[in-house]
Amino acid sequence: MSSKHHLVLSDIHENSSSILRFITRAETEFPNGFDIWLLGDLFGHPDQSIGDSSFDEQFLSTIQQLEKYHPKGVFGNWEYWLNDEAGDSAASRAQHLQALKERRAFLARQRNALFKILSDSEVITLPAEDPEFTLFHGCSFACHETTEYQVAPCECYLYPKDLNIVTKQLFSDSGNLPTRHFLFGHTHLPGYFVYAETTGIALWMQFTPSLTDRIIRYDNGIQRFGINPGSAGVATQRTLRTAVLLDTDEKTFRFITDEESD
Repeated sequence: MSSKHHLVLSDIHENSSSILRFITRAETEFPNGFDIWLLGDLFGHPDQSIGDSSFDEQFLSTIQQLEKYHPKGVFGNWEYWLNDEAGDSAASRAQHLQALKERRAFLARQRNALFKILSDSEVITLPAEDPEFTLFHGCSFACHETTEYQVAPCECYLYPKDLNIVTKQLFSDSGNLPTRHFLFGHTHLPGYFVYAETTGIALWMQFTPSLTDRIIRYDNGIQRFGINPGSAGVATQRTLRTAVLLDTDEKTFRFITDEESD
């Protein structure tokens, strides 16, 4: 039987130190074991996460350590781009071509099992036995696509302002959201959408430091949740590095932070 305790990580962006600190924290909080759910973008933007744009091959060794936690997850736009060399002419990749080339060369020499896991699916539902959450990186469908702007779902951004999409095209459309709740990333904005079934209204609740370690019950019978754990690898002046501890036995989640300097 799979674990009922989960460390949810997104947008790690090659930050080995932060990954290991979040794992250490999860080991303390879940001493009887846990697994890891990944929402994409292990790769890319190390200039933002660790201040160096070159690829550190040691990162592949670090993410190999995640394999003992039975990781499950979806690909982000960076994993999508790494596997889609034919699409390098897309405007969204123009400034990242050298970074993509460098990482493809390393992955060709040292194919990584976790990278393969993430490369398989853009959308999944978990836990496997009784799915409660739909996992995706950007969105479960091309939510901002127009005739002029065509991108894959993993390249879409689901921002706090997108309440109409969340309400009408996710929580009200089982084709796009087959479970009661969802987990997503990409924006690096930790927080959660909460949808009231009685009123049909969704709100965005932005993470603030005061929310750290506050236990939130997601299975309360009247609300549905769309949770963004934020970026586990990138901190800015406005946001900390964050992750989520999810307990599918107690039906709760809480945000944790990594405030150490790399």
